[in-house]
Amino acid sequence: MRRWICRRTALIFCVPACILLTACAGAEQSGSFTPKRDPSFSAQAEMEYADGQKAALELTRCADSLWEATFSEPASLAGVVLTFDGDAVSASYKGLAFTVPKSALGAKNMLLYVTETLDNAAAAEPLVCTQQEDGSWINRGECAGGAYTLTFADSGEPLVFDLPSQPLKLTFTSYTVAAESAVTTAPAETVTTDAATDSAEPTAVTTTENNEGASN
Repeated sequence: MRRWICRRTALIFCVPACILLTACAGAEQSGSFTPKRDPSFSAQAEMEYADGQKAALELTRCADSLWEATFSEPASLAGVVLTFDGDAVSASYKGLAFTVPKSALGAKNMLLYVTETLDNAAAAEPLVCTQQEDGSWINRGECAGGAYTLTFADSGEPLVFDLPSQPLKLTFTSYTVAAESAVTTAPAETVTTDAATDSAEPTAVTTTENNEGASN
């Protein structure tokens, strides 16, 4: 008798819990989703990685498998630009190329997971996602670093990349599509001045003469 009462009590508590879980699951809808697939774009990102390290950067997609990460924080990375060309990574600071600094090694490895995942998401047809109550879409998958979630805004921009096993989390803001040059200019005539010829580091002064100027 006592055992029957215990089972009945357990059922009383389990049934509402099942109903609640079913309702929560019903709030999410799985389906195909098309994120923004601009060949070139940039986004500001706040990066949290490793043992509590943080960085602020601008992540730019120049082309498929070609990315740049320009750091503004912390001070040890400010001004450093990491260029990802496939699996090759190079670094520069104010235009000067150098080997990837030790302070950037952790960020370099982590960003490889991000750029690879974003490239794969852009190429996927279709991209299977789950829509959330707030209208965002979550794509779940595996990369070299482990299982990740990639969250998109309903309009297609990436919002969050989360890779708990590392740990690594990037929160994106200010998604901007790279402007394409719409104006085609005439070839410029290059004239080297005497001063430039005498200089140890020659420079070129470029002038463009239009038809009207030539007639005068």
